[in-house]
Amino acid sequence: MSSQYEVSSWLPLEGPRKFIKAYGLGLLFSANVFGAGSVYILSNTGAQFGFTLLWTMPLALLVDLGMREMSGRLATIDEPLMKYIRETIGTTGGKALSVLIAFIMHFWAISNFAVGGAALAWLTPLDNIYLGIILTAGVGIALVEMRLYERVEAAIAVLILTVFTIYIVLMLGLDLPIGKVTSGLIPMLTTDLGYLATVVGLFGTTVYYPNFFIQSSMGPEKGWTDMSYYRKDNFVGIAFVVLLSMSVIAVSALTLDPHTPTLTSPAEPLVNAVGPWALPVFVTAVFLASFSSATGTLFGSGFMVPQAWGNDTKFGDKRFRRTVEVLVVMSVAFAILLLEYTAITPVELGITMPAVNGLIGLPITALALYMANRKFFDHPLWMRAGFAIIVGLMFVLAAMTAEGLYNQIIGWL
Repeated sequence: MSSQYEVSSWLPLEGPRKFIKAYGLGLLFSANVFGAGSVYILSNTGAQFGFTLLWTMPLALLVDLGMREMSGRLATIDEPLMKYIRETIGTTGGKALSVLIAFIMHFWAISNFAVGGAALAWLTPLDNIYLGIILTAGVGIALVEMRLYERVEAAIAVLILTVFTIYIVLMLGLDLPIGKVTSGLIPMLTTDLGYLATVVGLFGTTVYYPNFFIQSSMGPEKGWTDMSYYRKDNFVGIAFVVLLSMSVIAVSALTLDPHTPTLTSPAEPLVNAVGPWALPVFVTAVFLASFSSATGTLFGSGFMVPQAWGNDTKFGDKRFRRTVEVLVVMSVAFAILLLEYTAITPVELGITMPAVNGLIGLPITALALYMANRKFFDHPLWMRAGFAIIVGLMFVLAAMTAEGLYNQIIGWL
């Protein structure tokens, strides 16, 4: 699409096709962010800490917009982030880092395929989570094999809008206490490791670093050389996710007691409020979110790994597809092995993996984005300072939560 494409409003009324052209990339990023793991992280947050962590969502919105500003600027000059990394640290270092980040990134796919398989086993007569995982991954590979970005963008846009609609309908029957919701927007930090681990988990699942590798590589597909198009697209996508995330936390704080989360536990209190149909509808939404997020997340690796080898990769080309598909197969194998030989559950995987990525992949990506913007753009002082604060925040959160996350994982294993 040309950079001359005109958007008459923030939510154009010209029709679905123009809407997806204007905001489809943001919806794809939303689908990546709001995977199955997010559902359980958010509901577990509300159950464990009430309304007290609502403040993290507006902050995550600002941080994510700042990160997307940096990656979007790289897209306007067709300078993928991994290309900059390879040119900066050398070919060998770039290759090693791309493989490391891709490996960490695919932890998200492990958790999403595990939850998707559990949801499929619950919804159908399969009653076999491992077969459910394989079938869910098969749907993901079929999505990759659509090849053309416009097709994939449209398919994921339909999926994520369906998921959003389902969650909104499920939550309409509950009245939230406005006073408690408002009090939760006041920032509060404690030295409790579980609280801090939850904070970094929320940032890890909301400030979704694979999206930055994807966006910086999307210049040829989108054709936008004006940053304003990326800003509109980014704002609509992340604002929608943040508002929905805050709703999930608030509803869980109102309806759930602290517990070990299960596949259906976030929806069980809704049965009394809206009816027994809430349960299968909720699990259906979990399944849709699982495979769209698992596969969409790996699009970041589909760009990143070939670029580290010096290839000018385009969305859906052979190198892109093979990288994603290899990681899908690896994710399926790891998911089955973890479920078979450890005590961890699919839902626990969904809660843990975003925190792992927030601890490792997010700070590295934030620093690389900052350095790339310093090289290619002459930003005003206030913008450089804002970007530096974002990068510093990512490293501080990672350092503060490493011990708590390690203890949590060891306890589950």
